[in-house]
Formats: sequence, C-alpha cells, structure tokens
Amino acid sequence: MREDSLDFDKLGIHLDKTDIRILKLLANDSRISYAEIAREVHLSRMAVRERVMKMLEEGIIERFTVQLNSKKVGLNTPVFLQVKAVPNKLDDVANALAEYSQIESIYAMTGKNELYADAFVEDIESLEKFIFEEIYKIEGITEVEYNIITKKYKTRRLFT
Repeated sequence: MREDSLDFDKLGIHLDKTDIRILKLLANDSRISYAEIAREVHLSRMAVRERVMKMLEEGIIERFTVQLNSKKVGLNTPVFLQVKAVPNKLDDVANALAEYSQIESIYAMTGKNELYADAFVEDIESLEKFIFEEIYKIEGITEVEYNIITKKYKTRRLFT
C-alpha cells in the first residue's frame, strides 16, 4: 500500500488532508518550524501548532526524533537478527536485547518463539563479538541467526 493511499477514516482516525500533510512534513524533517509548515499548508502558525498539539495529545504523534546515518557514525554493518528463545523467556530476552545500543528495534511475531531485531555494528568482526560475547550470554536464548543487510531500499519509519 502506498503511503499516500492510506485511508485514516477507515482506520477510525479522523485526520483531514491538512493533518496528513503536516504529518508528512514533520516525518521528513522533525525540526521544521510551525511557520514553515503553515506556509506549506496555507494555515496560520497557531493553527498548525494547535493541530500538532492535538495529534500529540491523541497519541497520533508519539515523539519527534532524528534519524542518523549509520555509516557516518562508524556503524557500517546493518544486520537483521533472528533470535530464538525458550518460550517462557521471550519477554525477558526481548527486554535484555533492548538494553544494547547496537539494537535499534525488536519485534515478536506470531508462529514461533523468535524475536527479530535490527542492529548496527562497526564491521563483521564486531558483529561476531557482539553475538557470541554478548547476545549468547542472555539467559533463554537458544539460537541466533543473522543476515547482513547489503542494500537499503527504504529506511524511513513513519509508523511505530
């Protein structure tokens, strides 16, 4: 589904085209000023501020953030981890993994006692060290598989 084809009304979220345009501008640059947004959407700065505050209060906007270029900060190796765990330890393992700065996101999915994580490390040597000297020390982990990401097609995260 293309981003511009989302029908928020069908999802029970009442956002008009202006709200959606504001969200897209903020997603592209969270530092954009209300004045700049106002010029783009043809509203007053205060009207834009009110809309943003309302979306914050309703939890539609969770936070404003920055997206780093991993290579520019020395994390040249993006990796996808598949972490298998003992069923009754899955939450404990996820919480332990979340403590590592190398791990950007962690997901549990239906079907298996596995966690999926996106991580960034310096190189293959540091990846192996991270997995075998850190990850495998977490109680409840039974197996770790990993795939090095060779090409990124899209990295912008609009939804959490």
